[in-house]
Amino acid sequence: MTPAPALSQALARAEAAEAAGDRAAAAEAWGQLCLAGSGDWRVWSNYGGALAALGRWPECAKALRRAADLNPAEPLLRQAAASALAQAGRHDEGADELKLWVQAAPADPINNLLLARLLADLGRHEESDRQLDAAARVATGKGLAGDRGGLIRIATASGKPDLNLLRELGRLLERTNRLDELRNLIGEAEVLGIERGQLGYPAAAVALRDGDAPEAKRLLLADRPDEDPVRWHWLMARIADAQGDSETAFAEAEAMNRSSNDFAGWRERCRSHLGRLRSIADNVTPEWAARIQTIESAGRQSPAFLVGFPRSGTTLLDTFLVGHPKVAVLEEVPLIHAIEWVLGNIAELPDRSPDQLAKARDAYFAELDKHVDPGFDGLVIDKLPLNLLAVPFIRAVFPDSPIVFAQRHPCDCVLSCFMQGFALNASMACFLDIGDSADFYDAALTLWTRCRETLPVKVHTLVYEELIADPKAALRPLVDFLGLDWNEELLDHRATAKARGAISTPSYDQVVQPLNDRASGRWRRYEKQLERALPILLSWAERLGYPK
Repeated sequence: MTPAPALSQALARAEAAEAAGDRAAAAEAWGQLCLAGSGDWRVWSNYGGALAALGRWPECAKALRRAADLNPAEPLLRQAAASALAQAGRHDEGADELKLWVQAAPADPINNLLLARLLADLGRHEESDRQLDAAARVATGKGLAGDRGGLIRIATASGKPDLNLLRELGRLLERTNRLDELRNLIGEAEVLGIERGQLGYPAAAVALRDGDAPEAKRLLLADRPDEDPVRWHWLMARIADAQGDSETAFAEAEAMNRSSNDFAGWRERCRSHLGRLRSIADNVTPEWAARIQTIESAGRQSPAFLVGFPRSGTTLLDTFLVGHPKVAVLEEVPLIHAIEWVLGNIAELPDRSPDQLAKARDAYFAELDKHVDPGFDGLVIDKLPLNLLAVPFIRAVFPDSPIVFAQRHPCDCVLSCFMQGFALNASMACFLDIGDSADFYDAALTLWTRCRETLPVKVHTLVYEELIADPKAALRPLVDFLGLDWNEELLDHRATAKARGAISTPSYDQVVQPLNDRASGRWRRYEKQLERALPILLSWAERLGYPK
C-alpha cells in the first residue's frame, strides 16, 4: 500500500499541475492516486478529466465509469463516460452507459429521445422504440401503444408545444425513415402555430426528400449549426449537391468531417489502420493460403455473405434480396467478430485446427441465433460491407458459403463515403479526409483481390451501375448463384424497403426512392475536389473494367 505521505504528495502534484495547465503531469498524478486504490469518486473523475484533455479516450472512459460506480447518485458521471466511449469509437458501449444515465437522471422526455436517436444510429431499433415509448410515458403518463399519431402529445403534454421536444422527435423520425409520421408531426405543429423554420433540420430534411432544395436550404439556415454540426453540414452538403453546386457541397462535407470530435486523433487511428491492412495483405500469399484448414458443414446451412467497399450499393441490393420469401438479411451486425474472438488475427489462421474452426463456427451461429430465428429454413445473408477484409475467416469456417461482391465505380464510392458522416471507428475514420479515403480503398481492394487470387472462394460480382440500369437482368444470375428460385417480388424494392421500416445503414433515406442513375458518374462533377485521390481511384477503375 502506498504510504499516506506519498498520496498527499501525489494529490498536491495533481492539483498543482491542474492549476498550471500541465495536462500530462496532472494525468500522471491523478493516475498514481487511482492506482493506489483510491475509493474517492472525485479522484477518478479528475483522472478522467485529465485523460480527456490528452485525448486518451479509452482510459478516460474507464476512469469515469469507475467514478460513476463509486458515486451512483451523480448521473452526470455516466453521461461523461458515455461521451468518452463515443470518442473512443465504442459507440455501443457508450449507448449502454447513456441508458444507465437516462435511468438515473430526473424524468425528462428529451433524455429518452436523445437516447432513442443514438440507438437508432447504431441500428438498435427495438431499443430505440422502447425509449420513444418511455418518452411518451414520461411526458403523458402512458405509452404510445402503437399509436404513432400520438407523437404530438409528447411535445404538448405541458399544455403548450415544447419546441425542443418537437425538434428532437423530428430528428428521430427522420433518422429512422418514418417520413409519413414526420410530415404528420410537422403538419400538426403548424396547426399549433409552430412554423417549419422553427423546426429547422427535420423540416429541411423533408423538403429535400420532396425535391425542394431551395426550401430545404432556407429551413436549414434557420437552424443552428453548432447544435449538431456533423448532421447540419451533412444535410447542407446534400442540399448543395442537389443544386449542382459541387464546390459548396464538398466544402460542407469537409466542414462536417472536421466537426467530428477528436478529428486529429481519428486521423492518426486511420493511418494505423491502413498500416495494419497493408501488412495483412502482404501476408496473403499462395503459400500462406495453402496452409489454411477448413471444416465440413455441420448439417446447418451456411450463410451467404454480401460484401463490398462502403457505399457500393449493398443496402439497395439487400433490399431487393430480402423481398424473396426464402431470404433473411442480417443488416450490418458484426458476427464475424465472434469468429475472430476464437481464432485470433488473420496471420495466425493457418495454425488453427479443425476443432478451433468448429468452435468459431459455433460461436458465429450462437450470435446469429440472437438475430434470426434458428428455425428459419431459408438462406441467411450476412450483409456487412467490410467483411471483404475477413474473407480468410469465411473460407476457413464456411468454405461452402457464397460471397456476393457489390462493385461500384471507385470514384463514386469514395466520394460518397467522404460526404456521408459515419459513426467513427478505425475504418470509418479514413473517410474524414479525401486522400485517406482513397488510400483506404486501395488497401481494402488490395487485400480483397489477393484473397480472391489465393483462396478458392465462391464469388459473384454484382455491379451497381448494372443493377440500376436493369434490375432483373442483374439479379437473375445472382439468384441462381445463391441457389434460389426466381421470384418477381424481388423487383419491388420500394415496397420491400417500406415494409422493413427503419433501416440502420447510411442509405436509409435512399432505398425507398425510385431507381435512378443520378449517383452514377457523380464524381465527374467533383474532379477538381478529387484531384488528390484520382490517381489511385482511376487505376482501380481500370482494373475493375470501367471505361476511361
